[in-house]
Amino acid sequence: MSNVSYHISNLLEKMTSTDKDFRFMATNDLMLELQKDSIKLDEDSERRVVTMLLKLLEDKNGEVQNLAVKCLAPLVSKVKEPQVETMVDTLCSNMMSDKEQLRDISSMGLKTVITELPLSSSGLTLTISVCKKITSQLIGAMGKQEDVSVQLEALDILSDMLGRLSGALVSFHSSLLSSLLPQLTSPRMAVRKRSILALGNLVPCCSPALFSQLTEHLLTELAKGPPTSMTRTYIQCLATISRQGGHRVGEHLEKLIPMVVKFTGVEDDELREYCFQAFEAFLHRCPKEMSPHVATVTQLCLKFMTFDPNYNYDDEEEEEEDSMDIEDGLDEETEDEYSDDDDMSWKVRRSSIKCLEAMINNRRDLLLSFYSSICPALLARFKEREENVRADVFAAFSTLLRQTRVGSSHHGLITAGSDSGVSREEEPAVTMLKTQV
Repeated sequence: MSNVSYHISNLLEKMTSTDKDFRFMATNDLMLELQKDSIKLDEDSERRVVTMLLKLLEDKNGEVQNLAVKCLAPLVSKVKEPQVETMVDTLCSNMMSDKEQLRDISSMGLKTVITELPLSSSGLTLTISVCKKITSQLIGAMGKQEDVSVQLEALDILSDMLGRLSGALVSFHSSLLSSLLPQLTSPRMAVRKRSILALGNLVPCCSPALFSQLTEHLLTELAKGPPTSMTRTYIQCLATISRQGGHRVGEHLEKLIPMVVKFTGVEDDELREYCFQAFEAFLHRCPKEMSPHVATVTQLCLKFMTFDPNYNYDDEEEEEEDSMDIEDGLDEETEDEYSDDDDMSWKVRRSSIKCLEAMINNRRDLLLSFYSSICPALLARFKEREENVRADVFAAFSTLLRQTRVGSSHHGLITAGSDSGVSREEEPAVTMLKTQV
């Protein structure tokens, strides 16, 4: 027996001690050994180390459990494929356990293993094999409607795996899409949100056909006029896959834009916020394809950037004069009186202003028209009462100024180069700016 094998055997023996301190120190020493590049484990040592660490995941002491999880990271690169598969199988099985603590620690373990899977061509076979094994088990876990915590853990791990290793799961993309889409109708908001994140991570590497299938599904469901809570989910999903899918969303805009425009008319502040986030994603990812829709989106943004139904800016002076009268009447207010805490309209204003900023940033060719339509509106909103929204107004106006400066510098160079004796001509956008500020 080599010195390494003898030392590992001693540590494994101490891990079976009834004293939690002995188990903790032995596990910590093992972790330090595994982190050494020089360590080589024989087949028997690999099997025994893996078996012991998986057993320690069920240890009664939380610190020992956490150390065992940390040991899995360096262990992935030190053992052969069969042992990695054993680790994955056990961790996936533990995720279905009735014991919440074991589920949580096994979930951490799976995330650790996924993070350490090699991306190099030499280790790709192992990565693909392990990912397929994990994916098939996670798809089964997502179907456990009776246990939401299992669903959430499965979606969380799947999202992490797709974010890092989506390219290795191409053969599973179709089945993953089929498993994730039903989760968008879950009664639990947390499940719906994590499903959206997973779909967002699936999109960058999926085929055009699969991307079209996903988009068409969302359009079909939105066309059915679902309840507002479900509509929010679908619009949010549209915005997410647009951000992740890049230019591919461009070919679907003719159907998407009218649908999203329609839902801005629904009296729901959260839904309107998601609609403008979707517009913002469209403008960032496919600005040219958005050309036919710029006027419509601009009008909506200008309309809702002033959307503040519970506040009258024109009455500020009157309110100051009447402040004494208001204070006298405070005692007469009822407990169910409307509170500013219930006012979510600021989210609508903020998202519409961010959408305008995206438009200014990505469509500099329309700068002159922006000075006619957007600039006066932004200047008027400097009086915005919500600090966060006001900061976004300033940010959008700063973007407009930056775009003007870039154009002005370019214009000045052309003019100076054409005739150094002629006075420098001012760009029209700068002229319009001076008339407004």
